[in-house]
Amino acid sequence: MEYIDILNEKGEFTGKIASRNDVHKYGLWHKAIHIFLINSQNEILVQKRTANKEKNPNMWDISCAGHLSAGDTSIEGAIREFREELGIKIDKSDIKLIYTIKRSYIPKDKFIENEIQDVYICKKDIDINDIKVQKEEVAEVKYIPFEVYIEKFYNKSKGFVYRGEQYKNVIEIISNEIKL
Repeated sequence: MEYIDILNEKGEFTGKIASRNDVHKYGLWHKAIHIFLINSQNEILVQKRTANKEKNPNMWDISCAGHLSAGDTSIEGAIREFREELGIKIDKSDIKLIYTIKRSYIPKDKFIENEIQDVYICKKDIDINDIKVQKEEVAEVKYIPFEVYIEKFYNKSKGFVYRGEQYKNVIEIISNEIKL
């Protein structure tokens, strides 16, 4: 069972932990990470979530995302999630924190999401054939031009996870980072 550090609304640690199920059942504040993998051709790696995912099953999503396990720092959680979901080892020098989002929403009945999301960019060329997906989490991966991702985001395209209005700032930061 996965345990997660509980935060207050300001994003400060409370010293308490809870199971992943209780975190969402009771809407407890917690930390998550999101990583955008962008290659030298300005393509983003997107992943298709498996059919068994609680939220957004069978939908295309950003490169990597996940909750921080109890005791993890944001950077440790990002490195761990990247390795677990994509089978790729990265280190601190490969990723850069670009934005933090405080987001509260109810994606489905009896599931409350109160997250502080640290968003990272990883500018690195990783061959698609070197990626070994975590079959419980990821159905498939592919690269698409970042401009196509932007279009799908702004059009709230069916089949792609919509990450909320606050992600407009993330899109702008990444566009500047890769000089679109």
